[in-house]
Amino acid sequence: MQQEIVDMRIFVLLTGVLISGIFSRSYAQSDLVSFLLRRIASRQMMYDSFYHTGMFPSYRFYAPFPGKPKHDNNIFFTALTCYTIRQLKPWLPDSLHPVADSILQRAASAYPFYQKPQHPLTYNFWPINPPEVFPNSVLLKPFRYINALPDDADDASMIWLALHPPDSIILAYHAYMAQYANTIHQPIRNTYRTYKHLPFYSTWFGKKMPVDVDFCVLCNVLTLFYSYRIPLNKYDSASIRWLNEMIGSRRYLSDAAYISPHYARPPVLIYHAARLWQTAHPEWMKPYIKQLQTDAIRCLQHTNCAMDSIILYTSLMRLGAKPEVMMQIDPDRIEAIEQQPCAIFFEAGFYAMLRNPFKRWFIPLGFIKYYFSSPAYVDALLLEYILTYKFNDN
Repeated sequence: MQQEIVDMRIFVLLTGVLISGIFSRSYAQSDLVSFLLRRIASRQMMYDSFYHTGMFPSYRFYAPFPGKPKHDNNIFFTALTCYTIRQLKPWLPDSLHPVADSILQRAASAYPFYQKPQHPLTYNFWPINPPEVFPNSVLLKPFRYINALPDDADDASMIWLALHPPDSIILAYHAYMAQYANTIHQPIRNTYRTYKHLPFYSTWFGKKMPVDVDFCVLCNVLTLFYSYRIPLNKYDSASIRWLNEMIGSRRYLSDAAYISPHYARPPVLIYHAARLWQTAHPEWMKPYIKQLQTDAIRCLQHTNCAMDSIILYTSLMRLGAKPEVMMQIDPDRIEAIEQQPCAIFFEAGFYAMLRNPFKRWFIPLGFIKYYFSSPAYVDALLLEYILTYKFNDN
């Protein structure tokens, strides 16, 4: 155990070897912050027939043929990018606040296109009028009306975090979520048997949709409620218990795709846990901080993916382990980071809704998976890393 937490300088050097050629030349930090924020702003759509004004383009990759991406007009990456910028704004120079405000204001105009008038507290992953299912897919387009996805807790929670509305809206959303928790309409059929009757929050709001639990989605939901200091109810407590036991048993490493079918990779799960910890330092997470640090370091040792390295370093700092040396990021090579095939933050797998044992059987099969990425969000993660390093004093 004494070897588990080692000198952070070693990991800076290690990462430099693994992703050499991407992080190299030294630039003034203030120039790089300005460069990244303005680069994000330049990607925001002003007008397009496919994307709504204010959105950031994102791409969908079919797992067996990842070299052929399709544009995907989901709202999720716009919300992720804007939430990140909102969180970073206090650390930005005053001169860049107008740029950040402009990004947030333009994005706000796009969110209503993903919200049904009869459901004002929730949002959908894809546009709702007309409904979309895997846009730009010739094979799936005819099924968009009968197979349209219900609204989901991940998009809704991230959009509310990006918008930061009044407390009354989040209190109403909190009450609404309880109506779709596990066991309210039906019990979950695709998680560990021990938790079949635990009333945690489901990912989906549709009554006919199978109940689905996801590690990262619950982290995002609780990040929202902790941010607003919402009094916890039994559904929050059940969600916390499930997360607590997934972290305590290290299933975010050993069974990541099973407990988080929409994110599926240990570095991304660790990133979500660390973000939740930074939000509120909940008491139940305290016993696991050293463990999460250790596992983040282990993931760093085995990755050659720039985005994973960035989110793992950010996670370590959020968990209280600040490296002595900062990785130098070359603006001329940021595009290489954005376009790495591993820069995948989110995935859609048809196995996620299958009941046991079929869910586990289908997890390894690539032909039923799609990967999603967004260059603007990768830029936001780079910006987050730089500012976290600068202002995180541990």
